[in-house]
Amino acid sequence: MLLKVKPPEGWSRQDERVLADAEREAERFASYARLAFSLSIATLMLVLSIAVDRWSNWVAVIAGASIALSATGALLTRTGVFPKFLPWIGICADVLLVFGIGWLGPWRENLPPGLGSVLVSPWAGFLILAVTSLGLNAARLLVQTVLVGLAIAMVIWWPSPMADTTFAIDARLLPLFSDGSNITRLGIVLLTGIAMALAASRARRTLMLAIRAARERAILERLNAAEISRHILSSNVEMLRKGTRQRVCILFADIRGFTSLSENLDPSQVVVLLNSFRARAEQAIADNGGVIDKFLGDGLLAVFGLPSPKSTDARDAIRAATTLAAAVETWSAKRQREGRQPIDIGIGVHIGEVFVGLLGEQRYEFTVIGDAVNAGQRLQAKSRELNTPIVVSAAAFEAAAVDAASQGAWLRHADIRLRGRSETMDVYAYAPAKL
Repeated sequence: MLLKVKPPEGWSRQDERVLADAEREAERFASYARLAFSLSIATLMLVLSIAVDRWSNWVAVIAGASIALSATGALLTRTGVFPKFLPWIGICADVLLVFGIGWLGPWRENLPPGLGSVLVSPWAGFLILAVTSLGLNAARLLVQTVLVGLAIAMVIWWPSPMADTTFAIDARLLPLFSDGSNITRLGIVLLTGIAMALAASRARRTLMLAIRAARERAILERLNAAEISRHILSSNVEMLRKGTRQRVCILFADIRGFTSLSENLDPSQVVVLLNSFRARAEQAIADNGGVIDKFLGDGLLAVFGLPSPKSTDARDAIRAATTLAAAVETWSAKRQREGRQPIDIGIGVHIGEVFVGLLGEQRYEFTVIGDAVNAGQRLQAKSRELNTPIVVSAAAFEAAAVDAASQGAWLRHADIRLRGRSETMDVYAYAPAKL
């Protein structure tokens, strides 16, 4: 069935709850609109009745009842108590308001059968269908379309005694009010209602797709840094697959001796330990403008300069490293006071040009690759040998332009050989006593 909306693939109960909230909001808006239009129509009819000096008590009763019902619906939606049957009563009230005015108004009695289509009320059907469409309920629209069609037919063809027997119409105009012409008018109203029902069905489908996409995006942002997720979602996939060469600052961090540390722990305790470390790392890196590219078991790779490089990337990376080292030292001291094993970490920081983009064919991974990444990892491994929590390459240290007051906390080591590299490198080691 064209109007039946099938949930998209991957639809969840959480998505269903979000959709229900959206539907309630749509119903709330539709109820406000219904009240506004009921007041507007009643006001117009009152002004017109006064202007032409023709009043109908029945019309006043119908208009008042419709306003009261619309106001009740608006009040209930505002308070959050909204019975599911109320919108159905509302669509019936809409039809009663508009076409009750047509049936019982003082003008229809002067028209011969077939000329009821000249009244305003039948064509207000377009208005009430539009108001109902705001609720995004295709079934309700279809029912109201049928009711509107029946009401129009009654206004046009229901026999009524003519008070003015002298009423006459130019014979040349009679074809405009023939059964064929009126059926065509009625058909246009019915087709309009069906088209609106289809639009409501499609809008509901679009809303469901948007809800699912929003959930997937939220999950993606939990799996990746928000900046990286936004960069991926706003970029061309093919361009990302080709990648770009970019100068960034790399930070590697790792818990030393994690294997021996966790071998006597329950798996649930290992999870708590890793989550505690990751929380501190995320805080230190995010506060200093970096993004975590990936967690590597008990370690992580963070990048400063994504999606766009900044002149302060090296300084931010070193500040994040010292912040993380201090946080872990405080955490470790607390663990020792509680009789648990201390935590020790190693951090390496380097700057250089890397490839930034997507890897993979069927399953993509956004990452950075290059010698700078390898060097950062080797510097982190070197931290144990140099008996320091942080090792920063001379290139990154000089790019950071560390102020003179802070330079005293760093010791320079020349011609350090890193595993897997033929060339030596000058590095700076953070003095543990300064932590």
